[in-house]
Amino acid sequence: MGALGIEELGHPWRVVFDEAWASFRSGNYGIGAALVDPGTGDVVSTGRNRVTEQQPASRTIGGNFLAHAEMNAFAAMEPFFARGLHLYTTLEPCLMCSATAIQLNVEHVHFAAHDEFFDDLDGLWQHHEYTRTRKPGRTGPLDEAIARFARLLPMTFTLAESPESNAAIAARRDTPELAAVAQRLATAPELAEVREADSVSDAYHAIASELASW
Repeated sequence: MGALGIEELGHPWRVVFDEAWASFRSGNYGIGAALVDPGTGDVVSTGRNRVTEQQPASRTIGGNFLAHAEMNAFAAMEPFFARGLHLYTTLEPCLMCSATAIQLNVEHVHFAAHDEFFDDLDGLWQHHEYTRTRKPGRTGPLDEAIARFARLLPMTFTLAESPESNAAIAARRDTPELAAVAQRLATAPELAEVREADSVSDAYHAIASELASW
């Protein structure tokens, strides 16, 4: 279809999308993150959403709503601060993860998809000197079809597990087309090849035409 594929993105993006797919396949929100040294391009640490999993290893958070992808990337890093590092994440960080990025001196945040539930969150940090002077730069979202795919994975979990939550209501209100695809992805037989794909690239290509159709 001519749209950029996940396999054609830079290395940090491929890493975080792999993490997101592993999260989705294991029954979590389907969000991945990584901390990257912008000078070398090296991935310093990775994390994925593990809210439904028991803590699998030390330096990993699991089994509760602290277990966001970004928080797991922070927990896995060796340095005390993330000063100078760039945070890559498949979904725009929430209040908790954004505040932690500020606290740990992340230099820049790259996000694949906008999160309508935290619309204009970045403006919140302007009201306090500490957060205003430390908040990271921001880049995102990615190209439309890939951004929609990145948003689709956690939205599918939200609509299936918490259909009356504020986040689900915001998704159906603000992105009704994508919410309809997410609802189908959870159960529709014709989308089984997406749910069961071995790799995130295979999953994306199996559904990309739908995500580019509006």
